[in-house]
Amino acid sequence: MRLFSVDAETNGLYGPVFAIAAVVRVSETQQAEFVGRCEIAEPIDDFVRQEVLPQLTGLAITHPSVDQLEEDFWEFWRAHSRGSIALAHCAYPVETGLFRRCVERQPFERWNQGPFPLHDVGTILLKTGHDPLELDAYLERYEQQVPFEGSPHHP
Repeated sequence: MRLFSVDAETNGLYGPVFAIAAVVRVSETQQAEFVGRCEIAEPIDDFVRQEVLPQLTGLAITHPSVDQLEEDFWEFWRAHSRGSIALAHCAYPVETGLFRRCVERQPFERWNQGPFPLHDVGTILLKTGHDPLELDAYLERYEQQVPFEGSPHHP
């Protein structure tokens, strides 16, 4: 079983994506990664300005547009989707919206290529009696290590 984990940041919960990171474990010792970011083209949401952008220092602009960012992410997804279980933390509306926009670019070709289901880590936490919004606290409580130094609102 391969896990395909994705996190994205959008300009407001329902706005366009501007940062995406995904990782898929391709073997016991190897993983493939996608990290991308583009400029925010429209007025920046206040929450994003105050809580998200300060976390993204060091994450370079890698794509000239949201269109190219989403297309490159879609190529990464398609390259690694077969045999993968897709998951995201609190996937609605951000990550579900990302996949929907990618499919809507070529709906007749892509309608059945998105993740189904997209498993939600928040729901798993809730079902097991934990706060669905507190993934970091869960990992710390159970001494689980993740192979990156991250922060909230940083994909």
